Amino acid sequence: MTDAQPWPAWPVHTPDTERWLLEVVRSGRWAVSGAFTGRPSYEQEFADAFARFIGVPYAVPVCNGSAALTVALEALGVRAGDEVLVPGLTWVACASAVLRVGAVPVLVDISPKTLCLSVEAAAASVTPRTRAVMAVHLHGSAVDMDALTELARRHDLAVLEDCSHVHGAAWRDRRLGSLGDAAAFSLQQTKLLTSGEGGVATTSDPAVHELLYRKRADGRGPRPDAPVGELQLAEHPGVQGYNYCMSEFGAALALDGLGRLAEENARRRRSMRRLEELLAGFDGAAPLSRPEAVTEDAAYQVCVRLDPDVFGPAAKHTVAAALSRELGVHVEPIDSALNRNDLYQPLASVWATGDRRRELDPARFRLPVAEAAGENAVVLPHRMFLAEPERMGEIVAALEKARAAS
Repeated sequence: MTDAQPWPAWPVHTPDTERWLLEVVRSGRWAVSGAFTGRPSYEQEFADAFARFIGVPYAVPVCNGSAALTVALEALGVRAGDEVLVPGLTWVACASAVLRVGAVPVLVDISPKTLCLSVEAAAASVTPRTRAVMAVHLHGSAVDMDALTELARRHDLAVLEDCSHVHGAAWRDRRLGSLGDAAAFSLQQTKLLTSGEGGVATTSDPAVHELLYRKRADGRGPRPDAPVGELQLAEHPGVQGYNYCMSEFGAALALDGLGRLAEENARRRRSMRRLEELLAGFDGAAPLSRPEAVTEDAAYQVCVRLDPDVFGPAAKHTVAAALSRELGVHVEPIDSALNRNDLYQPLASVWATGDRRRELDPARFRLPVAEAAGENAVVLPHRMFLAEPERMGEIVAALEKARAAS
C-alpha cells in the first residue's frame, strides 16, 4: 500500500448537513405522509430545487434509484408483456426494474467507445412489442441522444434516461435527465449526489409527472390546501401505486448535497482531465471515451479500460485488487455483462413461468462488446477525484506496478 495521504472521504458532511438534519428532527414531520406543519416539506423543496438544476418542470423524489426506474416505466406506459431495450452492460437494477413491471428486458449490445447503449444495436432489436428504450449514461459517458431520439421518434418508443452516473452532466448544454420522456437518478451513498439511499425521477410531461407522483405514494396525489395537522396527500381512484416515498431526512441530505454538487463536479473534472492526460501515453490502459456532444461531464466510477493483450484476459479482478492494495482505496472491477451477471437471474423470478422462460433467459442474447468490456476494466471511486490533480500520478504508478506483475 502507498504511504501517500488518505484520499478524500465520501460521503461529505459539513455543519450545514447537521443543521439540515436537526431541523428535520425538530420539525415534527419526518415523512411525506406526516402531518403538515405549516412549512413546505423538505421533500418538496428538494423536488423543486432538483427540477431547476436539471432544467425540467418536474422532479419526484423516491426511496431509491430502482424505485425511480419502476415508477418511470409504468408512468411511460410500459405494461406486462411489453419489451424494453436495456443496455447489456449496466447495473442489474436497470433490467430488474423492467422485470418488476412485468415487461421483458431485451438486452442490447453497447458502443465499444463509450460502453453505453449502441443505438445501432438498439435499432436492430426493435420489434412490434417494443415499448421503451432505456438510455443508461454509464461511468460519466453518455448514450448518443441525438441518434436515440430519432430512433424513438421513428418507432414511437418512450425514452427513459438512467442518469445515476451523471448528476450534473450535459448533452449539448442541456442536462442529462431532461432529454428523454422521463429520467431516473439514484442517490445511493456512493453517488455524486447522495441521501444515503434515495432516488428521483424527472420529466417535462405533466401527465407523466402526475403518475410519477401518485405511483410512489400509494396512488395518492398532492393536497396543496391541507390545513396544519392534516396530511398533504389526497386519496384518489385510478392509480395503483407503491410506498416508494423519500423520507424528510433523505430529502434534507439531498438538498444539502445539491448545494455542493456543481463545485464538487468541477473539482472532480479537473482531476479526471489530468488522469486522462497521463493515460494518453500509457500502454495497456485507457480512459473511457465521451461523445463530443457531452458539453459538461461528471466523474462517477471513472472507468479505466484494460488491454487484455497487456494485462491478460479478464484481468479486472486481479487489477482491481492490486490497485486497491497499492492506493489504499477500494477499486472495483467493472460489472459483468447482464447475460452473464450473477446478480441478474430473471429465471429465478416469479415471472419465469411457462413460455416466458425462454424470452426472459439472458443467455439468449449475444453481446460481444459488452461481454469483452465487462471483463476488462476497473472503476475508480469518484472521491479520489476530489483530490488535487497532482495525485493522479499515484493512480498511473499503481497501474504500472500492476502491469509489471501481469
